Amino acid sequence: MDTLSGIPAFQRVVLIADVVAAEETQDGDLAARRDLEQTESSTLAALIAAVREHGIELVHYQSPEELGRNASSHRDDLVLSVYGGSASRNRMALIPAVCETYGLRFVGPDTYGRIIAQDKEVSKRLALDCGLRTPNWRVIRDEHPPASVHGMSYPCVVKPLLEGSSIGITQDNLVRTPADAETIGARLLKDFAQPVLIEEFVRGRETSFCAIQGGDTVDWAYSEMVVAGDPDFFTERLFDVVEKRMAEIELRSLADKLSAEIGKRVTTMSLNQVRGVYARRIDLAQGRVALIIGERQASLVPWRPALERFAGRQVEGVLRGQGLSWGLARAPGLGLGLG
Repeated sequence: MDTLSGIPAFQRVVLIADVVAAEETQDGDLAARRDLEQTESSTLAALIAAVREHGIELVHYQSPEELGRNASSHRDDLVLSVYGGSASRNRMALIPAVCETYGLRFVGPDTYGRIIAQDKEVSKRLALDCGLRTPNWRVIRDEHPPASVHGMSYPCVVKPLLEGSSIGITQDNLVRTPADAETIGARLLKDFAQPVLIEEFVRGRETSFCAIQGGDTVDWAYSEMVVAGDPDFFTERLFDVVEKRMAEIELRSLADKLSAEIGKRVTTMSLNQVRGVYARRIDLAQGRVALIIGERQASLVPWRPALERFAGRQVEGVLRGQGLSWGLARAPGLGLGLG
């Protein structure tokens, strides 16, 4: 295959995704679940379809072991991992370690980078060394919290040190006193068998920035989680496992319903460019989204008022700054800027 976004030519994409069983994805006690970084079957299907729509052959494996057994068949391929693993603190480093062992190309941080990113304490210390600001924190390693916990500025957030995807985090983890911090910390120590991080709470908007680099090319995306009619929703709240799960379920349910309605796959994944007919605005609990129907697939994207005057017409959205900048599509690659 030709070079794609600065990545040297490759033959196939090798997707590593450990699929969680459907019966295990029922909500239940979300805070107690350890499989939230594993992949649901609907997400896997969407990933596979997205890759193949670009004419790229794809191979799927469930585990690092399966990749290792077949490594000799993938010298000319590109490994893409969304592997979540289970209880190992090194689980996110396993796929890059296999790739480095067998000389396979892969997307994402190397083994060392993965381990650092998974350890919140190490990440914060490196951030300070690099001159980056990070909220004040302490680490509880046993049933005797350090006395300095009492000298922090509250409210604080108490969370497992080595988890991601808000595993183990609910609104109860936002504590107002040292005594509450010690109580939640003791519970997390017992439930997760790992150190616990206490860090001072940062009020404000809930945003995310993602970047991927290949050669001299850097692709990036910026997003914000907003709640319709309540722009200050996260000022005193955490974007916890329940909030994330409910937003995800709501959006996925809508995408499935619309897909059956219009006869095309509807994606909810963040994109740097969207082109198609603006069909309509849809109001959800998490905010307003716009349905853009393209030639091969449709997309649900954050709604903007500028779209309304062009309902039913071809529009194009290009990622600029903090979101998609919309224009009326006149010809391929051209548009009238709407902001």
